[in-house]
Amino acid sequence: MSRVFKLPRLSTMPAWFGVLVLEIILLIVMAITQPVFFSSSNISNIVRSSAIPIILGIGMTFTILTGGIDLSVGSVLAFTGILLSGFITQMPRTSAVLLSIVITTIVVGGINGLLIGKLGLNSFVVTLGTLGIFRGIAYLVTNGTTRSMDTGSLINTLGDGNFGPVPGPLLVVIVVAALSIWALKSTYFGRDVYAVGGNEFAARLAGVYTSRVKMTVYFISALLAALAGIMQVGRLQSAAPTAGAGIELAVVAGVLLGGTRLSGGVGSITGTVIGLLFLQTVSNSLTIQGVSSYWQQVVTGVLLGAAVLFDRFRVQYSGRRKSREENNVTKE
Repeated sequence: MSRVFKLPRLSTMPAWFGVLVLEIILLIVMAITQPVFFSSSNISNIVRSSAIPIILGIGMTFTILTGGIDLSVGSVLAFTGILLSGFITQMPRTSAVLLSIVITTIVVGGINGLLIGKLGLNSFVVTLGTLGIFRGIAYLVTNGTTRSMDTGSLINTLGDGNFGPVPGPLLVVIVVAALSIWALKSTYFGRDVYAVGGNEFAARLAGVYTSRVKMTVYFISALLAALAGIMQVGRLQSAAPTAGAGIELAVVAGVLLGGTRLSGGVGSITGTVIGLLFLQTVSNSLTIQGVSSYWQQVVTGVLLGAAVLFDRFRVQYSGRRKSREENNVTKE
C-alpha cells in the first residue's frame, strides 16, 4: 500500500528550520506564562533592539561564508558613532552621516580586506587586532566619556523612529536583508562568495578572483557595521566608546544558529535574521522574568557553543550521508 502523505526528511529542511521551531515554541510559552510579552510596547522593543545585531549579522554572514570572520564589528560601531559626534557639529547632519560611513568603510574595510584578502593573513587574528585598534581610538578621542548630541530627525528615525507606521530600524533591516539576499542568490559575486567558502583552491582554478571577493566582503561588513553605528547613535542619542562592546559574540552566535557554516560555503541571510531574532527574543524573555543580565551573557555563550557543536555534527552527518549515497550509486 503506497503512502498518501509523506513527511519531508529533516535533511531536506533549511538549516535554520530548527531555530524557527524553537522561536515559535518560545513565543507560545511566553504568551501563556507572561501576557505582557505580547504587549505592543514589548514587541516594538524586540523589533528595535534586534535591528542593530541583525545588520551586523548580515555583514558577518558575508565574511563567514568565505571561511573568515570579522570580530571588529562592535568596535567599528563605536568608532563610527564617535566620528559622527565630531562631524555633526561641523556640517549638515546628512553629510555627517554619509562622511562617517564612507570613512569607516574605507579605513576599516581597507585594512581588513587588504590584510586578509590580499596578503592572506588569518581573519581571526587581523580582525581581533582591528577590534582593539578602533576601540582604543574611540577611547583616546573621547577620553572614555560619552558624547550626547542632538541627532535630528534622520538619525533618530534610523535608530528609534518611524517611517510612517513602520519602525525605522525594521525598514532598514528589510532593505539591507533584501539587497543582501539578492546579491548572494542572483549575482555572480554571490556565487563567488559561496565558491570561495566551499573550496577556495577550486574557486581559484575556476577563474574566481578570490582575493577580490574576500576584500569585498570585509568592505561590506565594515559598511554595515558603520550603518549600525549610526543607528545606535539614533537609538541612544549619544555616542560612547563602550558602545557595542562584546556584541560580536552574540552576532557570531546568531549567524551560526541560523545555519551558516563556520568553515564557509553554506549559509543564508534568512537564517541569520532568524538566528539573531531568536537570541533577542530569549534575552527579552529572560529580562521580563527578572533574570540577571549576567546570566543572559551565560545563556548567549552556551547558545554559541551549542551552535558550534551543531555545526560540527551537521557537517559530519552531511559527509556520512554523501558517502552512503555515493556507495549506493557505485553498487547499482
